Amino acid sequence: MTEFAGAIDSKSYDVIVVGAGGSGLAAAVSAAESGASVLVLESQQRPGGTSRMAVGSISAAGTHLQKQAGIVDNSNDFITDMELFTADLLVHDNANLRQVLAEQASLTVDWLSQMGVVFVGPYAEPPHRVERMHNAVPGAASIVKRLLIACQSLGVEIQTQSSVSQLHQYADGRVHALSFKSLDGMHRVSARKAVILASGDFSASKTMCSAHLPLEASRAIPINPTNTGEMFDVACKVGAQTLNMQHVFGPQMRFPAGTSTHIANKMPSWPWLNQFMAMFFEYAPPALKKLLAKPMLMAHMSPSEQLFAQGAVLVDENGQLLDNKSPAKSIAMTESRRGFIVMPNHVAKKFNALPYFISTAPSIAYAFIDDYISGRPDITFKAKDLETLSTSMGLSNAKGLRQSLSGISADYWVGLGPVQAMLTTTEGSIAINSQCQVMGATGQPIESLYAVGCIGQGGLLLRGHGLHLAWAFTSGRIAGKYAASQKLLKETSHATV
Repeated sequence: MTEFAGAIDSKSYDVIVVGAGGSGLAAAVSAAESGASVLVLESQQRPGGTSRMAVGSISAAGTHLQKQAGIVDNSNDFITDMELFTADLLVHDNANLRQVLAEQASLTVDWLSQMGVVFVGPYAEPPHRVERMHNAVPGAASIVKRLLIACQSLGVEIQTQSSVSQLHQYADGRVHALSFKSLDGMHRVSARKAVILASGDFSASKTMCSAHLPLEASRAIPINPTNTGEMFDVACKVGAQTLNMQHVFGPQMRFPAGTSTHIANKMPSWPWLNQFMAMFFEYAPPALKKLLAKPMLMAHMSPSEQLFAQGAVLVDENGQLLDNKSPAKSIAMTESRRGFIVMPNHVAKKFNALPYFISTAPSIAYAFIDDYISGRPDITFKAKDLETLSTSMGLSNAKGLRQSLSGISADYWVGLGPVQAMLTTTEGSIAINSQCQVMGATGQPIESLYAVGCIGQGGLLLRGHGLHLAWAFTSGRIAGKYAASQKLLKETSHATV
């Protein structure tokens, strides 16, 4: 990986990738493996995007890990089970791309494994009929690290703090160059074969969220505040079409991230070390697994809604009751987009043993109330009376909290918060075909333009663990290969736009 900051106007590349998140890095590696020279432009200070923030689950059918575990699986069953998650939305879904995902995700897991990514599992997630969820060790950040190492070995050039503002086309519509702004000004660079858009979703764009999403979702806090969606507009200006912009699976309740860096992000990405950790996760007793997994479980994780079914209440900053039945939406409609979970001691005690838990990484470990008391003292509070609890949690009205919990007695009280209403991703995307080519208004591809990951979801509606990462890396792998295989562009007219 060669990083540089100077003007590159005079230099051209076979493939230019816009965005250095998981899908963009996958596209860059795939294109470079196919012999293309590749430039990646990333708007932020470092690569990784939303993928770096993920737990690291990839759902796939027919992987080597499934075969090793004696699990018989196939893409048709995978499609059927995925559709159970979105049965109410199938009329809006993209069946062709769902088939691509089902058929190709296992190849992606194997491809990443060959780069040194280590997976454990597969694990179960109903309604999947068999275990399909593969978890990267120690997390999604390790996938990003291995992709960056692959980029470096393949000669991929990555330039950060570079925001693309325009795509340039020949008169016949083929995309052949782009303009971007870096720290030293505006630049224009040519793509001899293709441009791949991998810039993420629009969850951090207030304008786009207000225009397309339900009110509660539009008010939620984006988990990745850099997903501002500018490339949607840039792509549409050259004829790209959008799909399912109104769909979102959220908001979700999320605790704010802890201040300490998780050990997984500090560890070197050595394959042998990850293999050791994989063996640890496979064979260690649950108590030992938890030592490594617990910090991850309490960083930006979702509290279980079981809390409310068992007697906890959700209040706003004034101590007023919010709707326990739609907690995330209720939080989103408050002025601060923050809520607080309060429970008497007899409820808190339930959440120190299964089947109850505060948060979980599926099939790996669970975090209980005592784990939060010791591991997240910044968001976990315990007090003999509601006045003291209210002050500790930073609520503005202890009287309001007392009124909300009148009639409930307790030896002591436990509070969790703030808990925020957050968007992990939006589902709206640019229309693409099975090769990840961007589709124009005529129903034909815009030549030499591809889209992957969230911006290139192509109408797919991905509900369930491990599907967004599966699509990010799979679409990147596919687009990189096809982009690199394109013939070199030749200008047929001097007119460009």
